[in-house]
Amino acid sequence: MRNGYENQRYSKILNIIIWGALWGIFESTVGYLLHSISFGYSWVIWYPFACFIMTNVYRKNKSLSSIFYVGLFCATIKMLNLFLPGRIDRVINPAISIVLEAIAMVCVMFIVNLYLKEKQKNSFIQGLLVFVMNTGWRAMFILYLLFFVPDWIRDVSVISSAEKFIQFFITQNLVTSAFIFVGYKYKAVLLNGVEIIENRISIWTQTVPNKAIPVLQTSLATFMICVNIALQFILK
Repeated sequence: MRNGYENQRYSKILNIIIWGALWGIFESTVGYLLHSISFGYSWVIWYPFACFIMTNVYRKNKSLSSIFYVGLFCATIKMLNLFLPGRIDRVINPAISIVLEAIAMVCVMFIVNLYLKEKQKNSFIQGLLVFVMNTGWRAMFILYLLFFVPDWIRDVSVISSAEKFIQFFITQNLVTSAFIFVGYKYKAVLLNGVEIIENRISIWTQTVPNKAIPVLQTSLATFMICVNIALQFILK
C-alpha cells in the first residue's frame, strides 16, 4: 500500500518537473525568437501558454497543489537569471507573476470544484471564471508592486503611468482572457495532440523492463531541468 502511494507521489513530482521544465524551455526559446524580431505583443502568448501548462499538470495529477508547485518550480528556475548581469526587476517580476498566476488558477479551480461543477459547462460561467482568474493574478501583482518593491522598481513597472496600467490591467487582461476562453472551448482539440504523444510514450515504455522505467523517467526529468537552466543562461 505504501509502495503504491510512494509511486503515485513520485509520478506526480515527475509530472510537475517535466511540465515545469517545458514551460521554462518554451519561454526561453520563444522569448528569444520574439525578442530577435522585435515582436511587441509577446504578452498575448505568455499567460495563455502558462494556463495550458497548468491545465495539463492538473489533468495529470488531479491535484490543485500541483498547479501551485509547477508555478513555483518554473519561477525558481527563472530566478537563476539573478546570477547574470542585468536589472533584477526583469527577473523577479516575471517570477512573481508566474507564482501569482498559479495561485489565481488554484483559487478559481477550488471554487469550481466546490460550487460550480454542474455549471462549468455554461459558456457565460466559463468566460467569467477566466476573466476572474486573469484579473485576480493581475490585481495581486499590482498589490505586490504597491507594497513590496523599492521605489525604483515601482517607477519602471506597469503602475508607473496610467497608460501602462490600462495596457496591463484592461487591454492585456481582456485580450488574453478572450484567447484563454477560446482555448478552453477547444480544450479537447488542444489536449488531443498531447494525449497522442503521451499514449505513444506509454506504448513504448511497455517494451522497457519495469525496473528501468524509473531510471528513464528520472533521467528525462533531469535532462529537461538541465536544458531549461542552460537556456535561461544562453538565451538571456
